[in-house]
Amino acid sequence: MTFGLFQLCGDSPILAGMKKYFPKIEAELLVAIITIAVVAAANVWLMSDSSRFGPVNLFATLAIFVLFALTFLFVTREKPYRHDTMVRVALLVIEYLLVLASFVTSPFNFNAILLVIWSGQLPYFMPYRRSLWLSPLWSAMPWLVFAQVWEQTDGLWLTAILFWTFNLFSLMMMESRKQAEVAREQAEQANRELRALQDLMQQASRKDERTRIARDIHDLVGHHLTALSLHLQVASRTVSPEQRPPIDQCLSIARLLLSDVREAVSDMREYGSLNLLQALNELIAPLQGKIAVTIHCEGDLSELSLLQATTILRCVQESLTNSIRHGKASKLNIEISRKAHQLVTEITDNGTAGEFQAGNGLTGIKERVAELNGSAEFNASPRGFYTLLMIPEPG
Repeated sequence: MTFGLFQLCGDSPILAGMKKYFPKIEAELLVAIITIAVVAAANVWLMSDSSRFGPVNLFATLAIFVLFALTFLFVTREKPYRHDTMVRVALLVIEYLLVLASFVTSPFNFNAILLVIWSGQLPYFMPYRRSLWLSPLWSAMPWLVFAQVWEQTDGLWLTAILFWTFNLFSLMMMESRKQAEVAREQAEQANRELRALQDLMQQASRKDERTRIARDIHDLVGHHLTALSLHLQVASRTVSPEQRPPIDQCLSIARLLLSDVREAVSDMREYGSLNLLQALNELIAPLQGKIAVTIHCEGDLSELSLLQATTILRCVQESLTNSIRHGKASKLNIEISRKAHQLVTEITDNGTAGEFQAGNGLTGIKERVAELNGSAEFNASPRGFYTLLMIPEPG
C-alpha cells in the first residue's frame, strides 16, 4: 500500500532528482520524511536556544519525531503484513498518539504539520464522508492538549481552524488520488482482459475460417479427386493392355493427391483449435512486476469452445485482481486439466487470507461458471486463497 503524500509536486525536477539518487524509495514518501525531519530540526533548534527546555524535553521531542517517521514508513510500506489491515490501523493509531505527544513535549504549533501528514493516510482506512465528519474532532484534540499543557490560548483557535483546513485539503487530495488509483487499476484490468479476449476472438475467427476452407477443400477438391480416381479405374479396365501404364500412372497420382488433400484438411482442423494458454499468457504479461504467475495445462484442451475459453479467461482475470488488490499475493498458480469428464481450473495464491465474504467479483465468477452448468468453490486458509472451477467437459 503506497500513499502519494505530497504528490502535488508532480513530475517536478526535485522529485526527478530524488528518484535518481534514491531509487528504492518513492519520491513522495521521501518528501514526507524530509518534511518531518525539517519540523524536528526546527524544534531542536528552537528548544536548544531557549533556557525553558531541558535535555529531557529535547530528546523526548526528537524521539517522538523519529518514531513518527518510522511508523509512517511502516504504515505505507508495499509489503503486506500477516494481518495487514489490523496492523496498519494499529500503526495509524500510534501515529496519532505520537502527534498528541509532540504537543505535550513541544510548545510550537507548527508541529500540527504531523497531523496534516496523518490526515493524508485516512482515506485508505476510513470512508471519505466519515473522515470528513470526524475531522473537527481529531483535528481539535491536539490543540486541546496543547492549551492544557502549555496554557497558551492567544490566537490558538484561529491557528487550529487554519490547520484544520490543511487537514481537509490533505484528505481531499488523497481521496482524489485514491479514486484515480482505482480508476487506473480498473482501466488496466479492462485493457488486459480486452487484449486477451481479442486474442481469443482472433483465434476463433481463424479457426472458423480454417474450418470453412478445410470443409470446402474436402467437399469440392476431395470429391472431384475421388470421382477422377473412379473414372481412371474404369478406364484402366476398358482400354487395351498397352494403354494401361499411363492411365495407371494417372490413377496413382490422383490417389496421392487425394491423400495429400485429406492430410492438409486434417492439419487445418488440428491447428484451427483455440489456444487458451496463449490467451492466458497475454493476460498476465503486463503483471510481471506485480505478481509471479505460473500456468500449467494438462491434457488436450484443443476442443474448447469460445464460450468456455472466455469464461475461464474472465474468471482467471477476476482471481488475479483479487489476489493483487485484496490478498496482496506475490505468487499465483493456475492449473487447468480434464478430470472425470470435467474441465477443472484450480487457482491458488499465497496472499493474506482469512474470513471472506463473496463480493461482486466472486459472485460474478459463480454466475459465469453456472451459465455453463458448472460450479465454483472458494477457500481461504493461512497459506492463501484457493479457487476451484468445474465445467462439464466439451462434447
